[in-house]
This record gives sequence, structure tokens and C-alpha cells, in this order.
Amino acid sequence: MVDRQFIEELSARIAALMPLAGELNEELRTKLGQLLQKGIAELDLLSREEFQAQASALKRAEERIAELEVEIGDMEKRLEEISSTQNNN
Repeated sequence: MVDRQFIEELSARIAALMPLAGELNEELRTKLGQLLQKGIAELDLLSREEFQAQASALKRAEERIAELEVEIGDMEKRLEEISSTQNNN
């Protein structure tokens, strides 16, 4: 999820663009922050930490797949050797 400080900074910047009196500006800033938070929550975004964890898990899975492909290749070679040995006998 996006951190609260980012939402507060973004809503403050948007509110600063609108020339309103101090109290109205603060209220607008609060409302904008709430709207941004709700909108971003609906996007179902990952935090950087969650993304990095998923990327790390994917890398481990890809490495394991490569290892298994090598093992399968070795097994296929052994199976071919066994088959050719049995055919020669």
C-alpha cells in the first residue's frame, strides 16, 4: 500500500493550487487526502517491500525450474542409455 506521508504530501500540493482561505484550504486538503487514499486503495497496489518479496520469490522459482530442467535432462540421458543397453542385449 502507498504510505500515508505520500498521500498527505500529494493532497497538500493539490490543495495549495487552490486559492482558498486557511480553514477551507485545510478542509479541502483533508478531503483530498481521503479521496486519494480511497482511490489508491481501490487500485490494489503493492508496496515496494511486497514487490521485492515477490520478485525474490520469482527469482528463486526460476532458479529451481532451471535446476529441475537439468535434472530432467540428466534423467532422459540415463533413460536413453538404459534403453539402448537393453536393446543391444
